[in-house]
Formats: sequence, C-alpha cells, structure tokens
Amino acid sequence: MLRKRIAALALAAVMACTATVPALAAASNTEQPAVQALKEDNALVAIRIEATDNAVYGSPINVTIRATPEDTQYIAVVLGISGEAKGFVTLLMPEKVRILLELIPLPSSMSADPANTKNFNLYRYLKQLIDGNDVSVLIRVAEELTSLMAVLQYYVPALQDVVSGMNGALELIRRYLPEDLVTHIYVDEQPVDSGNYVAGAVTLNKGDVNTGGLALFKVARKSEGVRQYWTQQTPATMTVAEAQNFNFAAVVEVDGAVLENPKVSYTYKKKGGFLGLGSTTTTEPPTEPGEYVQTAVVEGNYKAANISRSFTITG
Repeated sequence: MLRKRIAALALAAVMACTATVPALAAASNTEQPAVQALKEDNALVAIRIEATDNAVYGSPINVTIRATPEDTQYIAVVLGISGEAKGFVTLLMPEKVRILLELIPLPSSMSADPANTKNFNLYRYLKQLIDGNDVSVLIRVAEELTSLMAVLQYYVPALQDVVSGMNGALELIRRYLPEDLVTHIYVDEQPVDSGNYVAGAVTLNKGDVNTGGLALFKVARKSEGVRQYWTQQTPATMTVAEAQNFNFAAVVEVDGAVLENPKVSYTYKKKGGFLGLGSTTTTEPPTEPGEYVQTAVVEGNYKAANISRSFTITG
C-alpha cells in the first residue's frame, strides 16, 4: 500500500507539471478499479447540448450537457464565433471528472496566488494553467500526454482516451475558428458575452460511437434599460478652434447607471456641393469648415437607438 501511495504522489506531480487533463488518473491515490470506472466499453453514445433559451447579455447563461449512458465521459467545447463572443473558448467537463481531479492534492507552493492555497488540487492547477491562454495550450497538453505514455505504462489506456478527447476538441476549434484569431480558453466557464456560439462534445473513449453533441445558440445584446445621449450639445455653428476642443462623444446608460468606456462608433458626414456631390464620411471628429451630420451607434454587448445631429464649422 505504501508503494502505491508513493506512486500516486509521483503521478500527480508529473501530470500537474505537464498541464495535462488527467481525469482518469485521479484515482491514483486508491486502487486500479477506480481508474477503470472512468473507462467505457465501446458503446453507442448520445450527447445532447442545451443552452439557456432567449439568452441576453447580463442574465445568467447556462450550457448543459446530457449524455446517454449517463456515466459517459466527454470533453465539451463551447466556441464564440461572432460578436463580442468571438474567440471565447471553454472546455466543460462532467462532474465526475471534475471531482476526481479535485481529489488529487498538490503542494500549495504550486498555486500562483499565495493568498489562495488552501486545498490546492490538480483541478485548480489545471484552471490556473489554461484559463485566459490561447487555445494552442491544448496542443501542448496533447503532446505532453503522448510523450508520457512510454513512461506511464500503467496508465496508457487512460491517457490515450484523454489524448483522443483533446484531439477531438482541437478539431472542433479548428473547424469553426480561424487559426489566426485571437482566442482565450477557459475550463468550466460559462459564456457571458453577446454573439453566436457553437458547442460540441467528444467522448474520452475513442471506441464510443458518438451520435450527437453539436448545438448552435445565441446570446443577444442587452437593449432593455439602455439609452445613449450626447455628452455635450453642439451649437448651430462653431469655429475651427471650438471644434478642436469640443467633446463629440456620447454617453451610454444601462439601467440608469453611466457605462464606463462604452463601445460607440461615430461617423461624420460632410455635406457636399451641388446635389450633395462630393460629400465625404469620416470616423474622426472634424476640424475643417463645413456642414456635418454626426451619428453615434452603440456596439458591443449593448444596443440602443442611434442618435444623430447636425452642425456647422465656420472658418
């Protein structure tokens, strides 16, 4: 038993330092049957992914995965493919895998937060390594797992399943997100930002036949309780000097509170000559004489009615 405990501690340290996802190795501090509990016989597997209906930014959003059989082990991937969500990636693990990861204690010195070291474990270490990083971290995880197989012969079947799941997750990511897109990956984080998402799931047992596990859903921009107005009212005419010192920005309020650093785009259309010929449009505040129409459009996670105004800059 002492030999097994020593081997268990060695395995936990090796797998933590290689930033793997060792769900099946969580039983290493007990006995082999616990490892086998996460292994599935080749079977027909159905995975159903559901998201909160009519989701709106600012309201709770929950993506749930239901697998048949219930004890099927998988890695689910949620990708933000448009809007503010674009580039967001999260890996969702079943509760059984998460609990097993939490059962592997690690030295508190491995925590990146010295003030938060109590009950530090492999699951928290995994989130510490992955959260906020680019999705390329998964490539390194899969490569490290593969390289470990020659050393950890006892756990080769478990590692092969995890590598298979990682590779399947990478295939989903590459299919729906451009390789040059800036991405941020997380573990067990729910979507927040507005935009369109695609979610998929792959089983950890590569022998399973997956008959489902793909969903599309949307998080709408928040419009209720959102309004915008001008910071400063423009006079009918202003000089070039006055225009250079004028605040052309708009204010965005959400539920009565002014939003800090709102995403607002501005266009300035300069009136042309005869029949409007020669009119120009710019996104920079004008400082040359002419007649202008300014339009402000709220972007990002919020939506409000566009506002416009006319003014003239004199020489």
